[in-house]
Amino acid sequence: MTKTLLVDVRELTDSQRATIADAARARGYRAAFASNEAEAEAVAPEAEILFSLNAALLKNAPKLKWWCVPYAGVDAFLKPALEDRRDILLSSSSGAYGVTIAEHIVMVTLMLMRRQMEYTEVVRNGGWRRDLPIRAIRGSRIAVLGAGDIGREAAVRLRAFGPASVVGVNRSGKNPGDMFDAVVSVDALDDLLPRVDVLIMALPGTPETRHILDARRLHLLPEDAFIVNVGRGSAIDEAALAAQLHAGRFAGVALDVFAREPLPADDPLRTCPRLLITPHVAGNMTLDYTVARIVELFLEDFGNYCEGRPLARRVEPGKGY
Repeated sequence: MTKTLLVDVRELTDSQRATIADAARARGYRAAFASNEAEAEAVAPEAEILFSLNAALLKNAPKLKWWCVPYAGVDAFLKPALEDRRDILLSSSSGAYGVTIAEHIVMVTLMLMRRQMEYTEVVRNGGWRRDLPIRAIRGSRIAVLGAGDIGREAAVRLRAFGPASVVGVNRSGKNPGDMFDAVVSVDALDDLLPRVDVLIMALPGTPETRHILDARRLHLLPEDAFIVNVGRGSAIDEAALAAQLHAGRFAGVALDVFAREPLPADDPLRTCPRLLITPHVAGNMTLDYTVARIVELFLEDFGNYCEGRPLARRVEPGKGY
């Protein structure tokens, strides 16, 4: 009897769908591609494998054994979707988003350092000035909190700007791929923060990372430091950050992620000075490379699944990644 693979990822090209269909057929599966929610719901009851962002499909998928989420972060899907489905395997697309998010990190860091927001306002208001002091990535002391795929890709690009100290921070203190000048453990974060010019945060959303940058640690950073967060909004105490920005601390902050999304229209962050806000677009599936990489990683784990090998990107619900 043919088994069913339900693919509910609308960003795929025809060529990518054909590649997945061929791989499924070779393994004795029928690949069903949904172009809308109704089509996905119709196939869900027969699906053994689900490649989708739609957690609601789990409610009517009794045959489901493996759910692959085409995002790197899956904390938003762990509850309540998996509370009653402890029997299924969950995997992510970690490793697909490093390139696009690293480019976003470089973009917003340069915008902050070179005062682009202020220059835009000057010109928009009819002015013309060229004397705002700017800073450079070259020579900066940069800390990357989260030394995974995103952090490593960011380190490669930041180091390319010239001599700069790029230090990674992770749980183990190990330097994956030697892409950082040094790596320290999270235990050393308090000692590191006072010596940082740019703090980049690329952390998953877990109980351990919630408010890892709280009011106390924000005060440990130099007053003229920059902060860039592309991981999870829960990693920063947003109220404390807003208060310190209004008090004149920090040369600039760029946030792509927030504790509540969409960010409420009346959220205090919207009125903060020196704050660059982007609506969670750093890691979108809008870059062709990202979508191609998502498919590549899915097919790799599809082979692992069919051969009875461990999934390379299996998520442990207890850890959140």
